[in-house]
Amino acid sequence: MVHSVKLVVAALAVTAALPANAATLVSQFGSAATFAAPTTGGDSTVFDFNSSAIPAGFSADYPLTGSSELVAGSLELQYQQPAFSDGSQYLAVKANGNATITSTNGGYNSVSFYIGSIDDYNGVEILNTSGAIIASFSGDDFTTPFPSNGDGTSPIMNRRVTYTTDGNDGLIGAIRFSTGANSLEVDNLVFAVPEPATWMMMLAGFGMVATSMRARRRRTRIVFA
Repeated sequence: MVHSVKLVVAALAVTAALPANAATLVSQFGSAATFAAPTTGGDSTVFDFNSSAIPAGFSADYPLTGSSELVAGSLELQYQQPAFSDGSQYLAVKANGNATITSTNGGYNSVSFYIGSIDDYNGVEILNTSGAIIASFSGDDFTTPFPSNGDGTSPIMNRRVTYTTDGNDGLIGAIRFSTGANSLEVDNLVFAVPEPATWMMMLAGFGMVATSMRARRRRTRIVFA
């Protein structure tokens, strides 16, 4: 079954109608406001990665697997603090590594995260509660229409990204981050079940521009209102 994915790149605040039954990817320019974990108005689980031992909130209900570590600051050629961050710890996935955060405590309608110094070799996969991949993105998908280049200071290359399922592939049960070189940095990750009214208000404020992208198991033409 082929489903549509709608990419929304937040730039200017405009109001637009969204098509029914479309998964949505929202990519917002980096800022102190977008770095902060969003308020969804519904049930949510937030990971700020600030624990000194393991990422805050990780437990048997939300296991972290793969190859990653908690870091702060920047280390040349290894990892870089996301721009506009509060200077706290974040999750760094090292070169050729990956990290998967799984919910064994039920599924969610959306997942949101702040990703720093985006490169084209960064990858993000969204999985449903059965472990099947329902969407897959490269760094370029988040920075369109600009090619990702790893800039550690630009709001274009440091972003808040939110994926919301259309429900056809089931609820979101996990997210996997991977990178082919250097590192992938992520902070303030949120699994959420937003209240419908709150979610529509959030989407109403996002600007939209036209582009296209690739997603695993589908070749999608992105349509913007």
